Amino acid sequence: MKLKHSLWVSAGAAALLTASAASATTLSITFENVNGAGFLVTPVYAGFHDGGFDAFDAGSAASEGVEQVAELPIPPNLDGRGNLRAAERRANQDGDGVDSQGTFIANGGPIADGGSATVEVDIADPTVNRYASFLAMVVPSNDTFFGNYNPLAYELFDAMGNLTTSMIEITAGSIYDAGTEINDFATSTQAMILEGADEGGVITSIFDEDSAGNNGLENLATLFGLGDVSSITRDTVFFRIGVEEVAPVPLPASAPLLLGALGLAGWGVRRRQKQA
Repeated sequence: MKLKHSLWVSAGAAALLTASAASATTLSITFENVNGAGFLVTPVYAGFHDGGFDAFDAGSAASEGVEQVAELPIPPNLDGRGNLRAAERRANQDGDGVDSQGTFIANGGPIADGGSATVEVDIADPTVNRYASFLAMVVPSNDTFFGNYNPLAYELFDAMGNLTTSMIEITAGSIYDAGTEINDFATSTQAMILEGADEGGVITSIFDEDSAGNNGLENLATLFGLGDVSSITRDTVFFRIGVEEVAPVPLPASAPLLLGALGLAGWGVRRRQKQA
């Protein structure tokens, strides 16, 4: 009787593990900075969620989480599992309790213009965490960041959990001024973190014009001594994100035979015991 129990538990456990492995997946995410204007970006937050992670809205005040993303050159409060702690979770401005499964790309250093960084992330259930959100600070600036305000903008998986997206292009139209800190070279990210003069504003597109008719991108270029950005439009591609599913380690060819043999062995034990 003990042998029967052991054999059937072993076969059942193996089948359960196989099913669990099939439902999860690992993605390789490669971020490329291709803006060509000299802008760097901080390590990029990549969040994977069910479509309910609402990071921000233009015309609204930035949450604490978005303020930190927009002003800090190093991602804050990242734990060893690649999850966001309380401050980052507050980037979900709806307050509906939706949390994203997140990680940072190139944690610990900026990604230069022309540079790239890659990270692998395990998606526990791609039928649930089908969508992605990306946010990072644009450097040099005081409080400029890029991100997708629409949580449904980047659908990576279909309802069956199949990867349907291999490349995401982020244009300059996805760059925003957080409205949290006045642009000032003396208190930019290179000098003083989160200590510049409060702006008390709302999130606006970097292409919104000031009273002099200059947009925010032109103002940044002038303030920080960058090159001519007049040819950059909302449709200019600044960043690319490649998404690739990492092939799972296949079971040995003998594994199905082994599982079948275990099942037959258990059936044989039951039959012998019944005959006895």
